[in-house]
Amino acid sequence: IQDDRIVALGASLPPAGPGVRCLPCTDQLALPGFVQGHLHVCQTLFRGWAEARRLARWLGERILPLEARLDADRMRAAAALGIAEALLGGATTLVDMGSVHHTAVIAEVAERMGVRAIVGKALMDVPADAPAALVQEGRVALAEALALHEQWDGAGGGRLQVALAPRFTPAVSAGLWKRIAREAQRRGLLVHTHISETPWENERCTQMHGAPPVEMLERWGVLAARALLVHAIWITPAQRALLARHGAGLVHCPGSNTKLGSGILDLPALREAGVPVALGSDGAACNDELAILSEMRLGAQLQNVTAGPGRIPAADWLQMATGEGARAVGLAPEIGRLAVGAAADLQLYDPVACGWDPNADPTHSLVYAAGGARPHAVWVAGQPRVWDGSLVGASLESIRGAAWEARAAWAASEEGGAG
Repeated sequence: IQDDRIVALGASLPPAGPGVRCLPCTDQLALPGFVQGHLHVCQTLFRGWAEARRLARWLGERILPLEARLDADRMRAAAALGIAEALLGGATTLVDMGSVHHTAVIAEVAERMGVRAIVGKALMDVPADAPAALVQEGRVALAEALALHEQWDGAGGGRLQVALAPRFTPAVSAGLWKRIAREAQRRGLLVHTHISETPWENERCTQMHGAPPVEMLERWGVLAARALLVHAIWITPAQRALLARHGAGLVHCPGSNTKLGSGILDLPALREAGVPVALGSDGAACNDELAILSEMRLGAQLQNVTAGPGRIPAADWLQMATGEGARAVGLAPEIGRLAVGAAADLQLYDPVACGWDPNADPTHSLVYAAGGARPHAVWVAGQPRVWDGSLVGASLESIRGAAWEARAAWAASEEGGAG
């Protein structure tokens, strides 16, 4: 590794020159860092506080009111814990939808902790079902999002990008969607949003705007920009073809989809249509765990039930977590591969410590036998961020302590609490 790039790899390497670091990987499994295609690290403090609800009630009764009461300190504690958990799970790139307020804190923490991240302030200008504190006039909301872009895009030596993050079609007016599309196309920004997670969302969008989300996003010009769409469980073959035609990326979140009872994605149909798919954990309040290894295993098992065993091979799940995921979020070929010239974002596993049969297919072990497994080391942009299973330059104990203290104080004030 030289600076932030891979300059050579293999069993026999040339001598390391000045400024070149050589990683000894004997008996280790090396692979690209995982792409966490969709997170809400602001919700890490909410873990266990919004149980036994489907999406509409989960949002309206618990999550949006909780987000409305996040201040900068709570956001900082939540972001640090969420990013630490993702890093320790092998994720080197995080795509995060922040909240309406204090999203700059997430960017600040991501820069400090050394991850590669795409962050975006949640945009909401429709008052239905959301606390007043989360609803902004559309021009104000977009201006704040663009200010975040001016301040943070390119920070951390280029590790940070800023996206536009309208929450989902029921929370955003047609006028704001059109302005988002114009700015995204003009500035080359990613638009990161949820679509068609439930039939309720499709019905609500149709009532408000006249058609389901995919069709409305095309009409408003959003699909003509760089679009990253999350969930898309309840879409039609024609809508899948529309996404493929526009080159949109999609994020599959099997853990969140099953916990909220939202449904099981028709993943073979999406991939056969040519839509690149990343994997994401979503938030800790609708998943509990922020680990791509868990998403691969659960996703593969669900698809074995619905599409048949082996319809999506283990190697394809690993691709969705790395190279295909990088394509979906718009960062290929920069990340998602181990190759000369690629960013030095990688992770190392000790097969013995993971309990894997040394004679087994390592890809199969990663997808189906990685319960509780963690990488031995994680590097981002040429810098070690996890070594010997522990964070480098940060204390997980201190991060957890700050998060748990903030959560306990919140619950004691009767603003949070289980529900």
